[in-house]
Amino acid sequence: MRRLWWMLLVLAPVLALAPGDPVALPKVQDSYGRPVDLAAIAKEGRYLLFWFYPKASSPGCTAQGKRYAELSGEFDRLGVEIFGVSADPAAEQCAFIEQMALKGAMLPDKDGALARLFKVGGFLGFYNRDTVLVNPKGRIERIWRNVNPFRDADTVLAYVRELKK
Repeated sequence: MRRLWWMLLVLAPVLALAPGDPVALPKVQDSYGRPVDLAAIAKEGRYLLFWFYPKASSPGCTAQGKRYAELSGEFDRLGVEIFGVSADPAAEQCAFIEQMALKGAMLPDKDGALARLFKVGGFLGFYNRDTVLVNPKGRIERIWRNVNPFRDADTVLAYVRELKK
């Protein structure tokens, strides 16, 4: 019985959302306290890319953030707005951005609203490493669960390039 409970806990986020599902995109604040209206960005015809990560400045998160920064121009040309999301406090995210010269907004999700919206699991306040792409219609385009931080940005970029052909 314990094993079944554990499997349901682990698999629930994966089974909860699917491509095509609508999401209610909220208004949030970035790590610097600036308002970000996610629904308005989508209505402008842009895709929204959320890369969830466990902890700012940790090795995997640093590699993942740097790669998204390196590819940010290409994502922008393809109409994709990038958001890094963690439960880290805003001050830690700001330091992460400044130390690593990251591009794209970082969204502190201390209350877990975005994690719940996209069914991102976690443990002890650290989010799973999941990536979610929302299309301009406000629907889930694609979800990648438990991504490799060293390949995530390239995988997503390849998908978006194919999508835009």
